[in-house]
Amino acid sequence: MDNKDYALQYLRRGLSVIPLKSPSMVSKDLPKDEFIRQCKVPLIGWKEFQTRLPTEEEVCGWFDKWPNANIGIVTGKISGIVVFDLDSDHAVQYAEDEGGFHYTPKVQTGKGFHCYMQYPDFEVRNDVRKELDIDIRGDGGYVVAPPSIHGSGNQYDWEQGVSIFDLKPAPCESWMIDYLKEVATASAKKPVKANDTGKKEKKSEAENTAPDTTKLKYVEILENGCVQGERNATAARLIGYFLKNLNHPREAWQLTRLWNTRNNPPLDESELKRTFKSIVSREAQKRDNEKGKIDVANLLDTPQKIVGEYTQSYLCVPFGGSDLSNLQKLMGGGLIGGRFYLLGGVPSASKTMLLNNMADNICLNDHPVLFFSYDDGKNELRYRTFSRFTNHKIDDFNQNKLTGDDIRTISNDTQIKKIISLKYVIEQMILVEKWNSLIEQIQKRHEKAPVIIIDYLRKLRTESSSKDERLRVDNILSRLTDLAKQYNIPIVAISELARDSYKGGQRLTMASFKESGSIEYEASWLGILAVIEDKEDGYALTDNWERKLDADGKVDLIVLKAKRGTGHKGRIPLKINKTKMTVADRDDPAVHDSVTPMTKKSMFG
Repeated sequence: MDNKDYALQYLRRGLSVIPLKSPSMVSKDLPKDEFIRQCKVPLIGWKEFQTRLPTEEEVCGWFDKWPNANIGIVTGKISGIVVFDLDSDHAVQYAEDEGGFHYTPKVQTGKGFHCYMQYPDFEVRNDVRKELDIDIRGDGGYVVAPPSIHGSGNQYDWEQGVSIFDLKPAPCESWMIDYLKEVATASAKKPVKANDTGKKEKKSEAENTAPDTTKLKYVEILENGCVQGERNATAARLIGYFLKNLNHPREAWQLTRLWNTRNNPPLDESELKRTFKSIVSREAQKRDNEKGKIDVANLLDTPQKIVGEYTQSYLCVPFGGSDLSNLQKLMGGGLIGGRFYLLGGVPSASKTMLLNNMADNICLNDHPVLFFSYDDGKNELRYRTFSRFTNHKIDDFNQNKLTGDDIRTISNDTQIKKIISLKYVIEQMILVEKWNSLIEQIQKRHEKAPVIIIDYLRKLRTESSSKDERLRVDNILSRLTDLAKQYNIPIVAISELARDSYKGGQRLTMASFKESGSIEYEASWLGILAVIEDKEDGYALTDNWERKLDADGKVDLIVLKAKRGTGHKGRIPLKINKTKMTVADRDDPAVHDSVTPMTKKSMFG
């Protein structure tokens, strides 16, 4: 069955269904949490389906229009169900200690379960219990139903033998009734409105948020206790507060018992102890997580996880425009997310010019760029862009030959305006550890994390103050590759070549880089811009390369490493125009298919 068939089957069982966004319908450039949230957002205004069932024609229309849509089941009285969302292991344990969920439809959600129960004879609103990781989906809420795909790539699945097709939701047991009545009491004190926009502040599937518990007056709670219908929820909050502010769990337990004597009537001590143990377990789990404890279960793959990561993670950012289309083709079709690119070159080979051209083209393709310019500076980059897109030479800008009106006209050019709205240039030194904030601010503005360009690598600084330059640069390289993976973005950095690599006849290899050794492991792509000649065992810097470069602007990009989908290794011919500040593809009959493969594979010669 496809999703439309499932939705119709749910409808025929009296469940109100709605279409939701799925991972294939959401931008892959969003932050992870926002991506996951968007994969649960309704594709339609759904308020009316809280009070009436859709028709089969409506359901067919939705899933014909969006065949890959996830399925939402509206909870509450309309569907005759209330769903307990157990969002962690300790939530499951708490429910088991209370009596558990027996022989009722259950859905595996990745972190826990959705347990479908028969709607009781009183109104139940949505509720989020942070203390217990138990959410309630009642009137005004919905859950994501199988076989929908979670934003993480996991699939919602019915537990074998207890699907909604195998049996009807069971009536709520006594402990569930008590729990739901507490929810009803809390909702009565602070009504929660359903919101049909699909937006919500918490990661749950309902658009309702829990009452604000941060302003509870704990002294008043201790002095006055609380009445039936509020005891369990208040106990969970109070225990959490005690554990965070007292030195030992025994103190927290004794104060909890003291508080319970003021309740009307007090909770049964065995029930209170179960709640206490659950909260202690949750707090211990939090501490372990903060210490970096790894849950080995998360290291296992599932088919759903594999498919989800495959479809969500691939990012290819075009950079070629009309001048560098061949270079783009030979570099895998664009800059690939999660990859670290390192570009070296001889002096005056126009490394910065090439990356500035690429940055402008990326912006013209509606993608932001974060350019750390520690060599030429912001004004120089700006004037190079102006020169490239106008009839003015770069010297017209550098020598102040234009009027303010000229600059205003240029700045209002359609292409220039597009570029300056997406190109963030930084000159001040910012520690690499502080870059996350910059990336996330840009991501929030454009709903895309930026391509990062660095000119140049060795000027970067980190919090580490190692006096060993090799160790310092190793730390920088490691942090850059981690950032590329964390945000799934391309990072491109300019590097230096070792001084003896500038000599005519010198063979160009990975050993030509000052960072030789580290780059073998950290960079996905390595290239050198130079004026070269072919040798039997590779490429070498030609004699009198400075004069030749000035004379005809011909330069070659030697790609020494191209891993993980970043294109081809070999020689790619380019041409520089230093008057117009452009780097472009160059036709060269000596280079077959615009790339000459490497004849020697050794990294270090």
